[in-house]
Amino acid sequence: MRLFPLLALALAAPGFAQAPAPAPAAAEAPIVAEARSFMAGYERDLIAGDRAAIAARHDRRGAWRLGQGEKSFLSWEAIRAHYAGPRWGPPSGFVWRELSYEPAGPDSVVVIGLFDWGAGEGRLPVTYSYTGLLVRQDGELRIRLEDESARR
Repeated sequence: MRLFPLLALALAAPGFAQAPAPAPAAAEAPIVAEARSFMAGYERDLIAGDRAAIAARHDRRGAWRLGQGEKSFLSWEAIRAHYAGPRWGPPSGFVWRELSYEPAGPDSVVVIGLFDWGAGEGRLPVTYSYTGLLVRQDGELRIRLEDESARR
């Protein structure tokens, strides 16, 4: 008879009998794990100033560059020349922040976030917003589009 009062109490509690089970956590798409690894490697390459490795992360068909009200398309050859040339120099420090990943298909992912670019000793780092489109090419993720805009 003890069971009856407990059963009555359980049935009387609002929503007790019909409480939904917690939803299982959505599994991360495989492309997202790949993109996380890509971005961590990209950060290491930037900190090291590895010009060839940075250029190699770009799409061999070329890539779109956006930011600061500009839009341009650079060929693979132009990308390599840019990173090899005197107009590009490595940051004094670099860190990605608040990166989010949006799969755009099984072979592409949009990366959205911020980064801090070290501007040199005694100077504060510059914060940029970042959007990148990574696409699989020859079995590896590569940068097809980047939008980098400094905080105003």
